[in-house]
Amino acid sequence: MQLDYLVRKFDDEFFMTKVIEDHTAWSMTDKTKEYANEDFINKSTGLMFRFNNSVAKVFTTVFVTNEIIDKICDIENSLLFTHHHFNYYEDERGLMPISLEQIERLKNAHISLYVAHAGLDTHQQYGTSISLAGVIDIHIDKYFFDYFGSPAALIGSVPPKSFNDFIEKAKLGMQRKTLTIEKHRENVARVAVVAGGGDEPEILEQAYNLGCDTYIGGTIENKWALPFVQESNKKFRELNKSLKLNLIGGTHYGTERFAMMNVLDYFKQLGLTASFVEDDSLFTAE
Repeated sequence: MQLDYLVRKFDDEFFMTKVIEDHTAWSMTDKTKEYANEDFINKSTGLMFRFNNSVAKVFTTVFVTNEIIDKICDIENSLLFTHHHFNYYEDERGLMPISLEQIERLKNAHISLYVAHAGLDTHQQYGTSISLAGVIDIHIDKYFFDYFGSPAALIGSVPPKSFNDFIEKAKLGMQRKTLTIEKHRENVARVAVVAGGGDEPEILEQAYNLGCDTYIGGTIENKWALPFVQESNKKFRELNKSLKLNLIGGTHYGTERFAMMNVLDYFKQLGLTASFVEDDSLFTAE
């Protein structure tokens, strides 16, 4: 299938011409920017790297890591559809620009790269928080937290149960042996779901004001070695000392991977062969 046709379809489906993010700051260096699609630099489309004209298969992933590239680089004339335009580590390094070496590996394999960030976070069918709520059987009651013009988080309800029972259900749904847990209340009935990061005081306060007893996010204790990130996380943790919501963290990667699985349905509707590619090291990280 022609790449230009797919880009037009993706741009429309994920509102790329309406959701304008600064995709170039922090995600590229002077050396790597020259490889980028011009429209991407102008913030008007999600096609980051054009390394082919025809697409035989689509791969989906959360981040562009070495492990992901290792798994797909033998499949030429593919498209990597990613949620984040970054490499990533679940430690102090956090988000990292896609390296020149990684870009050259994609180029040599004729694999183009399309990014859907805010447009996927806020998508009403494949959204990251919507997809996460689905695997835990949380009934969606309300959307909240404006993110580039649309809500990216949600409030949901579950049949009242003990916090310990809810944790076990969350582990099962999220396919994780461990979660970051901060318990303040014995029971769970009304839950805020914020896939990805989520450790923002503003979102936490909104969830509290909307009557939540429990807050599920990707990041509860942020490890990124950036002063402004650590300051925000500190405020988040301090605020919850007074709000006393139960906090559950499933890692940034672990809470967003379900959206990249769900979006496979969209590609298949277009007649494309598509599959999700797991980064096992991120999946098992705590």
